Amino acid sequence: MLALSGEGNVVAANQYACDLTSVEDRRVVPFEVLFEKSEEMLSLVRRGLEGTYVVDAEIPFESADSGHLVVSTSALDLDGNSGLVVVLRDRSDLGRSEGDVYQVEKMNALGRLAATVAHEVRNPLGAVTIQLQLMAEDIEQLEPELRTSLQRRLSVANTEIKRLDGIVGNFLRFSRSPQLELAPLGLNDVVRRVFDLVAPEAREYGVRLKLELADELPLIEGDESQLGQALLNLTVNAFHAIEGGGTVRAATSFDRPSGMVRLALKDDGRGIDPVDLSRIFELYYTTKAEGTGLGLSIAQRVIYEHGGSIDVQSEPGVGSTFAISLPRSGGTSGDPGGVSE
Repeated sequence: MLALSGEGNVVAANQYACDLTSVEDRRVVPFEVLFEKSEEMLSLVRRGLEGTYVVDAEIPFESADSGHLVVSTSALDLDGNSGLVVVLRDRSDLGRSEGDVYQVEKMNALGRLAATVAHEVRNPLGAVTIQLQLMAEDIEQLEPELRTSLQRRLSVANTEIKRLDGIVGNFLRFSRSPQLELAPLGLNDVVRRVFDLVAPEAREYGVRLKLELADELPLIEGDESQLGQALLNLTVNAFHAIEGGGTVRAATSFDRPSGMVRLALKDDGRGIDPVDLSRIFELYYTTKAEGTGLGLSIAQRVIYEHGGSIDVQSEPGVGSTFAISLPRSGGTSGDPGGVSE
């Protein structure tokens, strides 16, 4: 956000605007100097100073991550003198926000659908299972050769029933998200417990675990069980991405301006193909031969339900980083943090 005087001088700017335009706060800068490389921006500001305002106008802008800005202008009263407010938003940030909202809505809708399908399927599955049990009792009276043949077929049918029941169970686990039991919680403690839990599996995969935990990390309001499950899913996923040994690092930090406690879970595995990167949080989307496609979807939903966000950056052949942000609850954990392996 920028505030301009009636003469077109920037008289105030927040930190994002300073970073985006390289303006130093509290320094009077003519807007022609500030936006000299963007004719589109110069035009919008000139029109705004003349009283013609815009809402969410998209223009190209080199300094933006996406290469585009969404600009809104409005009138400003500076002690009786007219001025202009300019609001700048990066198109990529808007895209991420819209994508997050869409993903949450989609997961909620799928959850309701999953509950309905699971209920409708599980009842007839139970009836079929009972009938198979009765048939198993009846064939005991048959001749040995026929009895053996029918028992083999019943065994196949029971195996398939169990497989279907497992699929229904996955539907139910997704649709019945447990009620959050929030309490002040140290994220460092959750990460340590998850790494302690997976240590034997890490040794089996030849994976080294490394903790880089920040000192005096603020507490979060969290459900320890569900957050632990989400981090467990992400950590095990990192193991599967590493072939022939490697390292999984968990680093925590606190971003004071945003008030967010952050966790970066990084592996040096095979990375994620760009084609798959935008879809990894989709329900039942998996690139693993034996994967269910539920782990990352559930982890994402748990983070969202805690008021946080999760993002991923990956480069094929280099590795992946899952970045989690959770709002602080106030106070510090008193945790020594530190680095350990």
